[in-house]
Amino acid sequence: MNLFQSATRHIWTGIRYWSFKTLSFLSGIVPLRFAYWVGARVGDAGYLIWKGHSANAVSNMRRVMGESADWRVVKETTRDAFRNYGKTLVDFARFPHLDEHDISNAIPSQGGWENLDRAIERGHGTLAITGHIGNWDMAGALMGSQGLPIYAVADTFQPKKMDDLINGTREKYGTKLIKLETGSLKQIFTALKRNEIVLLLFDRPQPNEGVEVQFFGEPAWLPAGPAAIALKTRATVLVGYCARRRGDKTFHGEFGEPIEYEHLLTGDKERDIQIITQEIVSRMEQIIRQYPDQWYMFRQMWPRTDRHNAEIKRRNLRGATS
Repeated sequence: MNLFQSATRHIWTGIRYWSFKTLSFLSGIVPLRFAYWVGARVGDAGYLIWKGHSANAVSNMRRVMGESADWRVVKETTRDAFRNYGKTLVDFARFPHLDEHDISNAIPSQGGWENLDRAIERGHGTLAITGHIGNWDMAGALMGSQGLPIYAVADTFQPKKMDDLINGTREKYGTKLIKLETGSLKQIFTALKRNEIVLLLFDRPQPNEGVEVQFFGEPAWLPAGPAAIALKTRATVLVGYCARRRGDKTFHGEFGEPIEYEHLLTGDKERDIQIITQEIVSRMEQIIRQYPDQWYMFRQMWPRTDRHNAEIKRRNLRGATS
């Protein structure tokens, strides 16, 4: 990296850091309704400007809503997903200004704690799995604020002050972080051996690398990690979410029932990983169907067929000339 590139990177990192600091400060003093309005407008801008991401999201939403769904409804729901993601960014920016009481008040509707209790009672550790839906950081904050022994797997941001700012915010409520780097798998195994909870985000597409499953009736490739960990440790697996409620100010959190996978195992490791992954995916489908406008999947989840590309092109041309 030459001197110019190094200086440019340093300047851009500084802009990102101080932008987040400024937005966090402002989000803590302006009315929440206004902050959400700004977040929604940021989502609108993202939908219009990031053509690649919005095209991916529309394509994904088409699969979720089905072939019979009106195309205009598909695109409106996708736009709503971008708006809700903007509101989620507002929530994250506000985290430094909230306390445990605020977190509890933000999630007055909660369900499935008995399922988490059942998982913990089994004594093999718990894999609490969610996706890029609703507000996963809010869910982690609620669990951490309850004094539960919870770990979350997270990316590392560069430079360190940016990582301290973002991941430090996540650790504020008692969630311990396991960074995606050398030794992270060992840390996960250790936590599960101590019968602790590991929170994983699951729905990142893994084309040509992940496990092939049926997702909304079509083949998709998703990470093998959660299933492989469960198979090795016999950890209890459950899927949960924390979704925004109508009116925006509060959330509903829910833990699903533990996935009973032991009776499905065949002894073939690859086959068993596929079986467990499919069980996880089936639970995720139910949540996404319930909250399609809160599924923030802006990557290409399914391989696009020639027919699907032709339909997108035809619909976009029609929208441009209508």
